Amino acid sequence: MLLADTSSLGTIGGNGEGLGPFGNILSKGDPALAGVTGVVDTVSSIIGVMTTAAAIWFLLNVLFGGYEWMSAGGDTKKIETARSRITNAFIGIVIVVGSWSLLAVTGQFLGFDTLVNPATFIKNVKIGN
Repeated sequence: MLLADTSSLGTIGGNGEGLGPFGNILSKGDPALAGVTGVVDTVSSIIGVMTTAAAIWFLLNVLFGGYEWMSAGGDTKKIETARSRITNAFIGIVIVVGSWSLLAVTGQFLGFDTLVNPATFIKNVKIGN
């Protein structure tokens, strides 16, 4: 093995270190990077709110589209409008889930395990005082 490179590419999983050579870009205990972790937490909360809103919007569109379809009374224009609403809702939720998955993989490689972690979002949501 003359051309073998023996340098470590990083660890896989655990401790929020990420994967590969970018895994330790942000050290969790480094005070110089405290602002970056604050930004990551803020972005994580925004992503959680937007994902939740997208899921609610999807459900509402499917319900209203189904109601429009049932109350169309055989009118092809109303049926087509309802079908279009339901189709667009499914396309939208596929885009949201695909984007979230891409962000999750990117966050895993860069060590931002809190970026798409729903537990972080739920923990930060406070109702009342």
